[in-house]
Amino acid sequence: MLINEGFDKCHLTVGLRKCWLWALLLGGVPAAVSGQEISGHWVGYLTQSGKTDTFRYELYLSREGDAVSGLSRSVDPEGALAEFSVSGVWKDGQLKLQEVAQLKPEAPRWCRKFAVLELERSQYRWQLRGPWQADGCRPGEVVLQLESFTGREQAPLPFSRTGAWKGVLQQSDRTYGFYFELHLAEEGRGTSYIVSEGNGGWARHALEWHWTAEDSSIHFQEAAVSEKSDAQWPWCIKKGRLRMQRASGKYLLEGPWQGFVEGHSPQQGACAPGRLRLEKPILTEPVSREIAEKAAEYQSKTRRSVNVQRILDVRSQTIRIKVWDNGITDGDVLSLFLNGRQILDEYRVNKQRYAIPVELQRGENMLVLHAIDLGNITPNTVAVAVDDGHQEQTIILSSNLDESGGVMIRYFEFH
Repeated sequence: MLINEGFDKCHLTVGLRKCWLWALLLGGVPAAVSGQEISGHWVGYLTQSGKTDTFRYELYLSREGDAVSGLSRSVDPEGALAEFSVSGVWKDGQLKLQEVAQLKPEAPRWCRKFAVLELERSQYRWQLRGPWQADGCRPGEVVLQLESFTGREQAPLPFSRTGAWKGVLQQSDRTYGFYFELHLAEEGRGTSYIVSEGNGGWARHALEWHWTAEDSSIHFQEAAVSEKSDAQWPWCIKKGRLRMQRASGKYLLEGPWQGFVEGHSPQQGACAPGRLRLEKPILTEPVSREIAEKAAEYQSKTRRSVNVQRILDVRSQTIRIKVWDNGITDGDVLSLFLNGRQILDEYRVNKQRYAIPVELQRGENMLVLHAIDLGNITPNTVAVAVDDGHQEQTIILSSNLDESGGVMIRYFEFH
């Protein structure tokens, strides 16, 4: 989406080229569309003719009367990002939107787009769709779907910083990550839980934390190891500042950490530092109901609960699910269930990625990691990737013999 000539990227002085995005209606629009709320988070992609790569495209819109304002975001296949302030008008089911100013990056300049988008209803979601064209850019198509909006039915459930955050702890002197959980309680108390796929097993730490509104960050400090599987193994006592943000389908805590080995002083026993990336899924009432329904059959068969650790959106009905051991191979044996049907039976994971092609249902699909043998280290933690042919999304799932980790995979067909 850089300003270009014949699609070849070039850096032109601001104002020499302008790119215009036009989206035209494909198919009929329900009569009720004029009353549909346009405020919210729209997620989708842009294509360009003659190119197989796509740009991820997002709109964050707020509406007051007919006036619309907000933010647009484009991400190219290499991960480069551009953000714009936007302003527009919403009337009679049509959104006229102008990217007003480029906020990121300072250079080079990207296409500053104007859009006339028609709203239509697919079987599952509201969507904006149509062809686009631009001066200096090859034309293509834009497709957006409503991720969340201000309507009561689809609004996210009340969010709290307290509760369980799950993800991966990276350390600078290791090539693999540790499964990590942060449990934040009221009044600045909490615990952490870490699993080593090598020596050490697992450990729980008592901690204190506080929220800093100025930088939207959680600051935590582990006080001591409260419980561990190997009494002789020394663990790092960690502290860090984790910035909170909202991304597609999840809340994120991410940032650096540092620490020292228990039994030593910070000066004498410093650990190799690293980074933490933890998540909470964004849930709505319909998604919560769907999770309960999808998990019910599995739970009745196995007598295990399901903890949904991530919600992933995909763009293809046929996907590949890949599993492997992301740490030191310790003999984990697992099965995988998709919508209650077993798609992998008692597989001993290793460093090689094992891929399973599957066909999704339209709408929500539940993938469950069922632990058979926890190996040498509990719980069972493995890497799971979901590849829809456009992107590969990876998550570390954790399961034990009482609770299974789950992923909600959502496929919504674009019409």
